[in-house]
Amino acid sequence: MYCPRCLRRFEDEEHRFCPYDGTKLVATPDVSTLRAKPTSETGVVLGGRYEVRGLIGRGGMARIYLALDRNTSEPVAIKMLDSLHLRAPGARARFDREAKAANALAHPNIVKVLDTGERPDGVPFLVMEYLFGETLGDWLRRETTMPLHIALPVLSHTASALGVAHRAGIVHRDVKPDNLFLVGEPGEPYNTKVLDFGLSKLEAAKAVTQAGVAVGTPEYMPPEQVVGDKSDPRSDVYALGVMMYRMLVGELPFRADDYAVLLARQLIVPPREPSDVLPNIDRATEGVILKALRKKPEDRYSTMEAFGDDLERLMGKRLGSLSAGLLPRGPDVYEPKDQLSRTAAKFFYNKLGMTPPAWK
Repeated sequence: MYCPRCLRRFEDEEHRFCPYDGTKLVATPDVSTLRAKPTSETGVVLGGRYEVRGLIGRGGMARIYLALDRNTSEPVAIKMLDSLHLRAPGARARFDREAKAANALAHPNIVKVLDTGERPDGVPFLVMEYLFGETLGDWLRRETTMPLHIALPVLSHTASALGVAHRAGIVHRDVKPDNLFLVGEPGEPYNTKVLDFGLSKLEAAKAVTQAGVAVGTPEYMPPEQVVGDKSDPRSDVYALGVMMYRMLVGELPFRADDYAVLLARQLIVPPREPSDVLPNIDRATEGVILKALRKKPEDRYSTMEAFGDDLERLMGKRLGSLSAGLLPRGPDVYEPKDQLSRTAAKFFYNKLGMTPPAWK
């Protein structure tokens, strides 16, 4: 049973009305009541069962459509690779990787991929659960910051989802607000879903990106990704730390109009402490942010679960002292792992007019 207002799903049939907003429950949502923009794809039936009803979003290389699953009469979201990018290097591999990663994971805070297919012209698509709400990116573009009592659960949901992915050998590598979906009425989220594992690194799979190639979104990219070193779960810890900073402080820890300068700052420059921007920020919360943002991966939270535990402590859901504790003493300088990444690092040091360290 579904609530047609908030689209919460109830597995049992005991409820007749939504306990959250009082709306009478229905067997399936009415797709015609869901908002979508008219498009040339409207009316097209994909895979013999998914009838496109309109456009509901777009990303860098794909468009998202609302569709009716004729077999179940339920709404679904169709993510379709833009035909202009069909031949772009790595585009199809990213699409396939997203489907593979989603199929390997089952978690209430990770969007479900229900099916995959191709149009007759070879354009691939993913069929995903339909989500009602907005991305965290949309929220922050509208509101600038997020209240702590909403932000901490969103971050905790995200850490829980990413922890499951890491245990399955999957590193997301593109954690950012536009890849988090806040489920519920805009402004009143009740759940969080992690989206887009298209840049993820699957331990058991052959890497699609080459060594020495930076992947991800520059504003959220950890130092090891900046210089093309191997990513691991602590890379996602860093990106989630940047996101926590952005959500609570209202600005990014590193900014620049020139992407090369931005990446150089991610690699080299310490973040401005949140309390310098927001004097009233809780010091324990600030400590958690700064631990996640350490340049050296070994000085960050060792696992996403450890990060999530401290988030629960901030919410009062877990006893004990914060594992963030005191930050390690001494300079926090990332050391590239091989000659290729050292060469990249030297470029970024030079971009800031700085002399690179004498790495061993």
